[in-house]
Amino acid sequence: MDTKSLPDIQSHRDLHIWIIENLEMVPVPESAYGNFFEEHCYIVLHVPQGLKAAQGAAKDLVHEKGKDLVIQELATCLLTQDLLHEEDCCILDQGGVKIYVWQGRRSKPPELRSSFSQALGFIEAKGYPPYTNVEVLNEGAESAGFTQLFRRWSKDQDKTANLRWIQKPGQAEADLSRLHSQPERAARLRMVDGGAGKVEVWCIQDSGRQPVEPKHHGQFYAGNCYLVFYTYQRMGHTKYILYLWQGQEATAQEIKALNGNAEELDLLYHGALVHEHVTMGSEPKHFFAIFQGQMVVFQGSAGHSGRGQPASATRLFHVQGTDSYNTRIMEVPARASTLNSSDIFLLITGSICYIWFGKGCSGDQRVMARKVVTVVSGNMDQETVLEGQEPPHFWEALGGRAPYPSNKSLPEDVSSFQPRLFECSGHNGHLVLMEVVFFSQDDLDKYDVMLLDTWQEIFLWLGEAVSKQKEEVVAWGREYLQTHPARRSQTIPIVLIKQGHEPPTFTGWFLAWDPYKWTESENNQSYRELVEGSLDTITAITEITAEVNNFRLSRWPSNSSPGSLALQALKGSQDRSENELELGPKVDGTSTGTSISSIGTSISISSISTSISSISTSISSISSSTSTSTGTSNYHNSPRSMINGGLPREQLMYKTAKNLPVGVDPAQKEFYLSDSDFQDIFGKSKEEFYGMAKWKQQQEKKQLGFF
Repeated sequence: MDTKSLPDIQSHRDLHIWIIENLEMVPVPESAYGNFFEEHCYIVLHVPQGLKAAQGAAKDLVHEKGKDLVIQELATCLLTQDLLHEEDCCILDQGGVKIYVWQGRRSKPPELRSSFSQALGFIEAKGYPPYTNVEVLNEGAESAGFTQLFRRWSKDQDKTANLRWIQKPGQAEADLSRLHSQPERAARLRMVDGGAGKVEVWCIQDSGRQPVEPKHHGQFYAGNCYLVFYTYQRMGHTKYILYLWQGQEATAQEIKALNGNAEELDLLYHGALVHEHVTMGSEPKHFFAIFQGQMVVFQGSAGHSGRGQPASATRLFHVQGTDSYNTRIMEVPARASTLNSSDIFLLITGSICYIWFGKGCSGDQRVMARKVVTVVSGNMDQETVLEGQEPPHFWEALGGRAPYPSNKSLPEDVSSFQPRLFECSGHNGHLVLMEVVFFSQDDLDKYDVMLLDTWQEIFLWLGEAVSKQKEEVVAWGREYLQTHPARRSQTIPIVLIKQGHEPPTFTGWFLAWDPYKWTESENNQSYRELVEGSLDTITAITEITAEVNNFRLSRWPSNSSPGSLALQALKGSQDRSENELELGPKVDGTSTGTSISSIGTSISISSISTSISSISTSISSISSSTSTSTGTSNYHNSPRSMINGGLPREQLMYKTAKNLPVGVDPAQKEFYLSDSDFQDIFGKSKEEFYGMAKWKQQQEKKQLGFF
């Protein structure tokens, strides 16, 4: 492009936008700023006029001349919820991209009235463009975009509910017994069951899998990687979870071998395994439950026998947990500074095992410690030691006294976090996300990779038509955590799921989940096969229809899909309550009636033959009836003709409802295309198109003139 032809830039404006038309830059009116269309290209130039002035301003105070605006900076990163007070109004600056105005419930009326104008003054003082987005939030009604900027976010009422649940003895066991029938509870607890399924463990050594003996299950080494294969039953089907446990001291070569061996197992089970990547110290609750509180992590590496190398005479273990579903024992450096007054430690010397109880430990912690002490001490003599009453030999084994912390680490409260669903794609080697709000199962497309963030876990859902390697998809999950504005931990478990093998810990986050949505019975063909198949398929269905006295193909109702209507045309008009047999699905993919495969009582072939023989309607009479009722002139406009032929694209594209041919449903214009025209326009077959999520179908239809 010739630089002489570049448009002039008005110096008094901060933002300039041009649209490319006929290879020329055409200025966009300021009133249209912010409106972009996918089929066009734009050039956006931002020239902040107040940038130099802002650089010389104080970092924590911003004063606006001529106004009573004073803003004090509270924090710049790792925001915590305790910075917000109910009697204050706060401004949160998301790097100039967006400004949030948070209003406490006890803020004074003058502050509430002036909060928005103060945000505008803040934008001007910072030198941000005047069109910067401002969102006003009231306490208790914070949006997901606002809360994600904080390290932790919870609500008081949710905390109280959590405490009530924790304080009830035996409540956990009662909850676990209902996990199979209550996926939403399984998702909240992060457990598919109580851990009573079958367990197999392999240690990764020399790039291969070394089986671990059952008596050593639950014993891990920080310098190794492990595969934990868990099998359980759900709704009469066998399900699998493969945990990929990574020690903090494991090498890159061992981690690569871990992923390779996981792929081999996945191939053996035809992709039915749910892969959960777990980092040492961040294990999910179900992982603890598998080993029933007997999980121990030793320092060092395991030998070829699966057992560790010879250990030193003095070893210190940190016991964390209050029950069988959250307890683990981790070996820590044997020195006094490692102790903590709120926890329990096991000190192993050459002759005795000291059970050290900190002053702040609970009764449940002490009971659990006594249960698991033999896992690391064996038959060694045991001696209970209370903090402040340690014998001299205790300190000698730790190398002498030293200061140690006494703070208690509370579990993170995530009860109020709202899960978020994103569609994932890659661009120039980077992750690109598109959030799906108010998501449902219908938003999961077989051609897509979807990311579900539940805060404690990251789920990556792979559609059955996705060809990407699992390692690439897991890398997307890690990139999401690394770039998250709340600076999330990089050790959060990442769960990889293939379409059709979703565990309840995933499905429980959806408002409703149909476990049979993506499964098809051998005796029940999908609606796509019926619509796109030949007349032989329709004839076969007609032969088993209970009674056909009125075969009429009319205009599709607005709430019907092509497949469901094509089948509705085959229904008999008499005795529907007793003899009608519906085989088509609804728009959302669920069954509209009783299919052959779902009838509880078996139907014999002979009874079907008897029923067919009693029907006096033949295929020829159906054809005759069809031609009589629809008329010869309207034949090419009927859905039946659409199956074998189609309307010209010129009669369908960019046409309003009143300009469409007779009988064409305005909501399904694209279906009337021939298969060849459909492939040419959409770049995919009808089966592939109708297999996409509805919101993606609508998006393509808008772009191509069929909406």
